Amino acid sequence: MRVKWGQDLVTGLLFIGIGIVAMIIGWDYPRGTPQRPGTGVLPMMLCVCLIISGLFLAVKSVAADQPIAKWAWRPFLMVTLGTVVFGLLIDDAGLVVTMIISMSICALGTLDTRWPEFAMFSAIMIVSCWALFIWLLGMPITTWPTKVPSFISTILR
Repeated sequence: MRVKWGQDLVTGLLFIGIGIVAMIIGWDYPRGTPQRPGTGVLPMMLCVCLIISGLFLAVKSVAADQPIAKWAWRPFLMVTLGTVVFGLLIDDAGLVVTMIISMSICALGTLDTRWPEFAMFSAIMIVSCWALFIWLLGMPITTWPTKVPSFISTILR
C-alpha cells in the first residue's frame, strides 16, 4: 500500500492534533455525573468527535492514494484572520459590527465573492445569530459597540 500525502491525510492529522491538544487543555474541567453533567462534558465530547473524524479522514486518504494539490494560502489566512478578529472585537464592538468585519475579512479569502449576495447573506446571519444567541439563549453579548475595542486603544497609545 502506497500513501501519497493527500489533503485528506493532512486534514485528518490536523484534526487529530487539535483534538488531542484541546483534550489536554480541558482535562481538568469538571465532567460531573451522567445524571448531572458538568461543564467539561461538551468540550470533551467535541474533542473525541474531532479525533474520530480525523481518524476517518486519515484512513480514507490512505485508501484513496491521492496526491496533495496546490495549497491555497489566501482562504486559509483570511478565515484565520477573520476568526481572530471576531475574538478580539466581540466584547467591545458588539455582535453586529463584529460579524460584519469578520465575515467581510473571510469573504476576501476568494476572488469569487459576489458582494450583493454576500451582503444579503451577512444580514441573514446577523439576524439569525442575534435571535439565537442574544434573544433565545440570553447570552450576555452586546448587540452594538459600547466602547473602542481594548486592543485598538492599546495600539493607538
